[in-house]
Amino acid sequence: MTDDSRSVADLPARWGRAARTASLVAGVIFCAGLFGILTRPVGFLAAFWPANAILLGMMIRSPHLASSAGWSGAFAGYVAADLVTGGALGLTLWMTCANLAEAAVGYLLFRRLSEDHQRLRWPQSIMLLFAVCCCAAAASAFIGAGAARLVFNRDFATGVEYWFGTELANAIVVLPVILTAPRLRDIPWTTRALATAADGRDWKPAAALAVCILLGNLMEGPGSFAFPVPALLWCAVSYPLFVTAALTLVFSMWGMVIVTGSFATLPPDIDLLTWGKSIRLALALIALAPLTVASVTATRNELLKRLQDSVDHDALTRALARSAFIERSERLLGTPGSAAVLMLDVDRFKSVNDRHGHAGGDAALVAFADSVSRALRKDDLFGRLGGEEFAVFFPRTTRDEAMAIAEHIRRSVEERQVDLGSGHRIPITVSGGLTFHAAPAAPSLDALLARADAALYRAKAEGRNRIVAYRG
Repeated sequence: MTDDSRSVADLPARWGRAARTASLVAGVIFCAGLFGILTRPVGFLAAFWPANAILLGMMIRSPHLASSAGWSGAFAGYVAADLVTGGALGLTLWMTCANLAEAAVGYLLFRRLSEDHQRLRWPQSIMLLFAVCCCAAAASAFIGAGAARLVFNRDFATGVEYWFGTELANAIVVLPVILTAPRLRDIPWTTRALATAADGRDWKPAAALAVCILLGNLMEGPGSFAFPVPALLWCAVSYPLFVTAALTLVFSMWGMVIVTGSFATLPPDIDLLTWGKSIRLALALIALAPLTVASVTATRNELLKRLQDSVDHDALTRALARSAFIERSERLLGTPGSAAVLMLDVDRFKSVNDRHGHAGGDAALVAFADSVSRALRKDDLFGRLGGEEFAVFFPRTTRDEAMAIAEHIRRSVEERQVDLGSGHRIPITVSGGLTFHAAPAAPSLDALLARADAALYRAKAEGRNRIVAYRG
């Protein structure tokens, strides 16, 4: 089959994918557009217009949607949403071009950023987000502001200011939620994390935010929407970035509703357009604060996690470091149930180092540690006590289970050839000493390690490459 015939045969599949893409984007934008139109005060643009930010977020998170079919579907969604709500065709097409310009400029700029910045994983990412949103909102404003005279009888400059402020606020509060949302495969983990937080004291910041929003409804004046800001910052230092972004969105939507609802009570000499523009810009800038705090907190937590991991684990084998192994084993030893301790030693490890150098010795230890880790259960602890000497702590186990796992480790190491590079492989073996204690007797960990070490000494004396149980 020639390339041309393959291309023709693939046409139905390509058309099908394009149709699905266009339908998906059109459906999402149509629903988002309808929602925005329903928030439109009489004589004004929408009080909250999430469609452009949603379209931009979709294109960034799923680049395959940024195709001709995807953009065509977005165009159709915008036009359909406006026409079904009574919009004039000419004005609808004009505003649709402005909306698409915002998403297109934002997408082209975001493509130049790394994935970490696209997912807002660094504090600097928030400033980059702000810069991109400013450029995208400006592109939309300069195209759409020409409709200012038709929509609210104002000049072009006023239209640019109002449109820019509105789109900037919409983008800054909506886009972070999409960019930081967990992937589908992470949703079960996220659900468990949120459930754990709900059972502890982490519900307090969100409750404080809800109370402050209710109190803000009771206050009067233009500053009422800023009343929940301290609680929002509390949320930012308590929750992951995605949760903070979602709560910031809720706060901003409430603030926009407060602004829209206050139009009817303003004195007649107040310029509603200037009022609305000012408040929206204030909301956009306020939203940057919790997002930045949450990003800084997430970065700090990640660095602390890496630091703790480097302290708790041996850098070469990824087994627990001696101190971490002892601390965690003693904690488990203090819980009800039987336990076992296994001491392991790579046989004739010094000769491996002498013949193949330290690189060969390191490769042997890595292979050995990998074999052990694969054989252990989820709750078993594996640590490096020093040199080629390792230990395993088996919580809640029987004597037979511990011996079976220990023997499985021995066989796995014996059957594994250590790759030294350039196709050169060497065999290694391991000796082990196992000790077991049954509840309610609870000897110290030092005593169990000493027993296991005595059994290990016997295993070496009896010829190595074997597991010997302690007989006291």
